[in-house]
Parts: sequence; structure tokens; C-alpha cells
Amino acid sequence: MFLSSLFASLLLLSADSNTIIHQQKNHQSNFSQLVWSDEFNVDGAPDSTKWSYDLGNNGWGNYEEQYYTNRTNNAIVQKGVLKIIAQKENYENAKYTSARLHSYKKFMFQYGKVEVRAKVPMGVGTWPAVWMLGETFHPKSKWPQCGEIDILEHVGRQQNKVYGTLHYPERYGDNGNGLTTMIPTASTEFHLYQLEWSPKTITISVDKVPFFTFKNKNKFPFNHNFFLLINMALGGHFGQTIDPNFTSATLEIDYIRVYQ
Repeated sequence: MFLSSLFASLLLLSADSNTIIHQQKNHQSNFSQLVWSDEFNVDGAPDSTKWSYDLGNNGWGNYEEQYYTNRTNNAIVQKGVLKIIAQKENYENAKYTSARLHSYKKFMFQYGKVEVRAKVPMGVGTWPAVWMLGETFHPKSKWPQCGEIDILEHVGRQQNKVYGTLHYPERYGDNGNGLTTMIPTASTEFHLYQLEWSPKTITISVDKVPFFTFKNKNKFPFNHNFFLLINMALGGHFGQTIDPNFTSATLEIDYIRVYQ
């Protein structure tokens, strides 16, 4: 945790020998060439050359309650910002709607730096995320054998706490390998969420301050192509009980950039 030490440097080895907790201001990386981005500068539906939709209401392995649509009611670009909007409404036998975008087959990459400038929503029961899955997830292998990297994850019942987590065999579900940090203005201001991913380490940061680093090795499923996802779930095992007064909440993304 680095809430009280933003201006200090600390290196600790956690109980998991593959996890390094380190806090270092102005962390630098060697990934400097921009290879892909979405600046969300064109109003309307998200760019179909960059994003596809996951659709439906099957719980998504987590007992989630939303129905994912491809409507601009749930995913729209406005004034330079992508908005993922979860709403309370009756739709296809579900009580809520939302959206889940992914770049599978449109953009996949191995190693690099991902930058996401985002503002998370308020609302108990909301569960927004910007994350990555190994390309073998669709449809060749089961989760978590493909590997999962959660760059930004948040739940409305824990306002201003953000998660950075890895999932892989033996470290999945509630047993994911990751850490959290507190961002007091997570829902009122945009912040920069970063992933730096190499054959040796995976580091997750907020506003260029690392809070979780994992020692990557060949035995882990983090050494092949991954694709990007953006979504907002409602309820489920992590989002938990949805506020009965919930009506709508919005995850806002200013940009996503990938460097190698």
C-alpha cells in the first residue's frame, strides 16, 4: 500500500515470492514507441475497426446481473471521452444493461506499456474494469489458463480503492495475485492507470507510481499475445449487492495508448 508514502521509495518482498510490492515516484520504462491508441475523438459509437462487443446476460462466470448490449445507450463516445454506461432497465429478461468492448483479433500484442486515463463511477454494485486476456481465451482454452491482467478494477462498495490483479492457474477468482491502492479522487478526477509488461516483470501503476510488480517467468501464461477489454459489470461475486436505488453509472475513458 502506498497511501501514506507517495513521496518515498520502498521495496518489499511479499509472502508470494513472485510478487514485489514497490513504490517509486516517476517510474520510467523503456517502452517509448506508440504502436496503437484510441483517443476517442470521434463522437458516436466506438470505433468498429478497433473494438468489438461481447453481448448477452449469462453471468459471465461471476453471477453478474447486467445484459451487455452494442447500443450507444451503453457505450458511446462524447466530447473526447468513451462512456461505458450501466443502467437500470428491463431488457431481454435482465434488470440492468451495460457494455463490454474488446480488441480481440483487431489488436493483440505481446509486451509493452499500456496507459489508460480514466475516471471510475460511483454506485454500490458497480464493477468497472480495464483489463487484458490472453488470445487463447477466444475460444481455444478456458480461463484462467490463458492469463488475465487487470490494469484497473474498482467496485462501488469500496469507493476510491482500485485493484491491480493477475489471474492464472492456481491464482484465480478471489485468490488472484494482486494489490490495491487508494485514490481519493478516483471518481471525481481522471487518473492515469498504467501497465508495464515484459518477459521479466509485470508492473501496475497509478499516476506513474507503481503499487504492484510481479516477477514474470516462462511458466506463467503472460508470454504470448493479449487483447484489451473495457466493461462495467453489475453485482456478481465481486460487485456484490446492487444498491436498490441505483439508476445509472458511467465509466469514462479519455484514452488508451499502447507503447512498445
